[in-house]
Amino acid sequence: MKYKNYYEVLGISKDASKDEVRKAYKNLAKKYHPDLNKNSSSSETKFKEINEAYEVLKDPEKRRKYDELQSSARFRHGAEFDPRKYGFDYQTTGSRGGGTGFSRDDFSDFFNMFFGGRGGGPEDIFAGFGGNSSSYQGSTGPSGGTTPKADIEAEMEIDLLEAYRGGEKQVRLSTEEGEKNLRIKIPQGVSDGNKIKLKGQGQTDPYTGIKGDLYIKLTIKNSRDFTLEGLDLYKNLKVTPWEAALGAKVSVKTLDEVVNVKVPPGIESGKKLKLNGKGYRKAGGGRGDFYLTVMIVNPPSLSKKEKELYQKLQEESPFTPDR
Repeated sequence: MKYKNYYEVLGISKDASKDEVRKAYKNLAKKYHPDLNKNSSSSETKFKEINEAYEVLKDPEKRRKYDELQSSARFRHGAEFDPRKYGFDYQTTGSRGGGTGFSRDDFSDFFNMFFGGRGGGPEDIFAGFGGNSSSYQGSTGPSGGTTPKADIEAEMEIDLLEAYRGGEKQVRLSTEEGEKNLRIKIPQGVSDGNKIKLKGQGQTDPYTGIKGDLYIKLTIKNSRDFTLEGLDLYKNLKVTPWEAALGAKVSVKTLDEVVNVKVPPGIESGKKLKLNGKGYRKAGGGRGDFYLTVMIVNPPSLSKKEKELYQKLQEESPFTPDR
């Protein structure tokens, strides 16, 4: 892994003030911005390096952590560096960049090792433009260059029924201008991983002044009754011992209706019944199947008469299962 001397990248001293860090960043970012250096891969690489350095040094906590490392690892910028000698496991997969609007692929392994990862859960996924929920979208500005601080991405968890039926959901965002409440329209039949675009709800690009867009990536969570796999739905079907033994017709609730299901006699727990075309319906057409997994359940308590009948059945039946 190559060591990153972020002070060297920005051309400032270790004692530089916050204003000096910002000033150095702005001057270098303008100099190497892709809009001004089209078809220059070296400028693009330098631009990413500058953004990475600024991401660390503008943040007091990241800067403190970095300074602690630098005091024990005095390497020049770009020198080979083994993090294992400093107590770090060299694994970068799955980490993500922080709040500049870049993904982990735009930042170095060095950054992802020390500052990667995502924070926050479903309740705070909108905890701020420029927070851990953002990622680089690769938007384009008026002159065709990338605008890394404009478009951002966040994740939102929705219930399976919300995804199937669609509707509106209110979310709270911490933006550059302060707290903001937005109502998001969820289309019917969205799939896991689909994104909703909110135009003009991203960050302000520091060079063009244009507001980017917010992309909300939807994660569908299974409900208490239903499990979704692709377009197929799965649900447990509870039946009584006599329904399982004798067969029965039972009513079952799907995502959008109640259907009658025929339980064949002699069915065992764990067996599946398939209802064709009763699964999840995605936007634009296409529907999966509905699978019912049979579970034989006993009454929580037995009346005197029921006990007598069970005892009689026990006496009469020669059946003994394999044990």
